[in-house]
Amino acid sequence: LLARPFRRVYGLPGTGAAALALGLLGGYPVGAQATVQLFQAGQLSREEAEQLLGFANCSGPAFLVGMCGSAVCGSVRTGFVLYAIHAAAALLSGLALTRGKSGRSKPPRPVPAEPFPAAFTGAVSDGMATALKVTAFIVFFAVLLSLAEAVGVLGVFAAALTPLLRLAGLPGPAADAAARGLLELTNGLAALPALGLGARELLPLMSLLTGFGGLSVHCQTLSLLTGTGLSTRTYWAGKVLHAALSYALASIWCTALPQSTPVFAPAAASGPASALFPAAAAFVLILFSIRYGKMAKDAL
Repeated sequence: LLARPFRRVYGLPGTGAAALALGLLGGYPVGAQATVQLFQAGQLSREEAEQLLGFANCSGPAFLVGMCGSAVCGSVRTGFVLYAIHAAAALLSGLALTRGKSGRSKPPRPVPAEPFPAAFTGAVSDGMATALKVTAFIVFFAVLLSLAEAVGVLGVFAAALTPLLRLAGLPGPAADAAARGLLELTNGLAALPALGLGARELLPLMSLLTGFGGLSVHCQTLSLLTGTGLSTRTYWAGKVLHAALSYALASIWCTALPQSTPVFAPAAASGPASALFPAAAAFVLILFSIRYGKMAKDAL
């Protein structure tokens, strides 16, 4: 369904549409994992995989709507706005990263079908291994942030960010939250409500942080690239571009519709629907893993 428009717009094989869709639905680092699996299965060339990594590794609705919108802002509507901005910035980043691509000279090699029992057990095993990696990095960076704050390193980092934030039109007091978010995304976002800032400052900053992802997320992604030989140059360029475009789109939205969406609404405004996103994302990830999770082994 998405393969043909994906190939026409980005000049990459249609199989890459699955990685992009999973990245936008499953969140970090699902898009990177899907891209690596496609590369190892021979569905993407090295150059194509490196380009796809630059814009397929995204935050998903479970985090942006469920956590950022509902838990942090107390507004599911704000979460949907953040997700729309995030997804649009990712798609625009892909256009910039793949500019001039003419498409693959030969079609990807066919992938033999795999029995469901083997695919299912492999999907569960791979999913658990990835979950352990993600958890390990989250715990590590939570401890690192506490140590950095205790010894004053976090304050120095925040002070260095202050001129850059002011240059971007953001208030200086947001520097501490920005410093935390650039290291560990969730920690930085959780510090935003206490700043008492308005929508025109907070939404662009939240969009910038979620677009970049934070060092913890990048370590999770890099752990998936170990042994693949894929370069991360395009990946880093893509995340910086994603952050910049997210900030720009959020700023435009706030200027055009300054009163349409409250940033910090009462928690009661959040409905139970946001709880469906983690389950939906996990279900889609399992389906993808069953289809693609063992392609590398089958193709060898």
